[in-house]
Amino acid sequence: MMSLASYFLVLTEQDDNAVNAGLLYFFIAHAGSVLIMIAFFIFYCYAGSFEFAAFRQTTLSQPLAFTVFILAFLGFGAKAGMIPLHGWLPKAHPAAPSHASAMMSGVMVKIGIFGIIKVGIDLLNAENLWFGVIVLGFGAVSSVLGVLYALAEHDIKKLLAYHTVENVGIIMMGVGVGMIGIATNHPILATVGLLGGLYHLLNHAIFKGLLFLGAGSIMYRLHTKDMDLMGGLGKLMPYTALTFLIGTMAISALPPFNGFVSEWFTYQSLFTLSQSSDPILKFVGPIAIIMLALTGALAALCFVKVYGISFGGAPRSAKAAAAREVPKVMVWAMALLALSCIVLGVGASWITPVISQIAANLSHSETLVLAENGVVVAQTPAQTMLSTPMVTIMLVAFFLVPFAIYAITGKNRLADRSKGNPWACGYAFEGDMAASAGSFTKPLRIIFRPLYRIRQVLDPAPLSHKGIEGLINGATKAEPFWEERVTMPIARFIPWLGTKIQWLQQGDFRVYCGYFVIALFALLLAIAWM
Repeated sequence: MMSLASYFLVLTEQDDNAVNAGLLYFFIAHAGSVLIMIAFFIFYCYAGSFEFAAFRQTTLSQPLAFTVFILAFLGFGAKAGMIPLHGWLPKAHPAAPSHASAMMSGVMVKIGIFGIIKVGIDLLNAENLWFGVIVLGFGAVSSVLGVLYALAEHDIKKLLAYHTVENVGIIMMGVGVGMIGIATNHPILATVGLLGGLYHLLNHAIFKGLLFLGAGSIMYRLHTKDMDLMGGLGKLMPYTALTFLIGTMAISALPPFNGFVSEWFTYQSLFTLSQSSDPILKFVGPIAIIMLALTGALAALCFVKVYGISFGGAPRSAKAAAAREVPKVMVWAMALLALSCIVLGVGASWITPVISQIAANLSHSETLVLAENGVVVAQTPAQTMLSTPMVTIMLVAFFLVPFAIYAITGKNRLADRSKGNPWACGYAFEGDMAASAGSFTKPLRIIFRPLYRIRQVLDPAPLSHKGIEGLINGATKAEPFWEERVTMPIARFIPWLGTKIQWLQQGDFRVYCGYFVIALFALLLAIAWM
């Protein structure tokens, strides 16, 4: 029902892109559902019931338990949007309305994470160390590749969709560490890992919803998703700009916002994992730390691009120059989510005990004292501490320093100094002269060219009037490897297969009755064999 409801949300615009995106999502979501049903059917064969209580009491052999986990992991991973099953995300989110994208990214993909936790921890008790290692590995790869693909995008909603892939990867890293802690009987590792994953799950729902609503506000006024046609919106849409800025800082894990706290817990769990005596975990832990750090740095770079290109500088199009603030009801929706980003960050010492209780219940361990008197403690061997209220006070104090300097030295400002357009080497300044979304990340596109699979477009002539930068952007297109080599070939195979078996649809009622008889006979044979 969730997949079907989301399918209709994607089809809201009812154009070709929406239909194609909806069909791709429908296919991947239901392919995942088939894998989940197979996993539960295996459970049923040994438990004799579809009740979760019966599943918990059933003991499966190691190979069978591993098979069930892999089936459920891939099935729920497809719904969560993890790589390589993410192909529907960057197509469905741009096609859906922004408020639907906010709900799908903030809520719907989390059902996939819930399913992984339900099967891996609740039903299988994370008994195999490799369960957690697999979840951690897929999460690390999804986080890095998701943010790399986002950096190459000019479409603001497609960029945010790839960041959903990235953040799903970060959540999976925390969950994977928690599963490793359960398998190795390490309650601190299990609790802190799950705490980081669950906290980030909540945080991502807040700041990604805010960012999608902000993107929707921009589209409401400009009727475009292309960041190169925006610019200068910070002055024209100040409330949208402020709330969007809070969302960008939260998703970039900057203190004192909520994304910083959850990623801090994830780092602490990975540091603890690196100190394990198991050689596999000693190898996996540092690599995961490096990949999470790389993800954080690239995410910050990406949202410097998003905010700077969209809200900074001069307007790059007539629609951008004519933009104005959105209605108050839209501003209030974004303001509420922006305030939540601040509360979940500054109030971490009061929110952490609630989420840690849930993490402890999942890992069947005692609740750890992780926060007291405004200080958050990770309970790791390093005994690191974090006080988000103190961090907030320090940041506010540093924010006041420039104003203090100006108050002291402002009288020395030249009297004839005036503001004007930037110097453009003697030419009249135009908005198109500023850095574009393509030029901002071009060095990274060159470095990761094999990963992006840059495809040459045959005729960039229609873009020649935009100058050299327009030619460069028009002549190349980033095509993510997994989509072009894995997801899309499978998606194209399904319609091809449909045309080959179309002869089964005879249009004759008697033939269809025959199909029913054959299906019933096959079902009776299967029951008799069981």
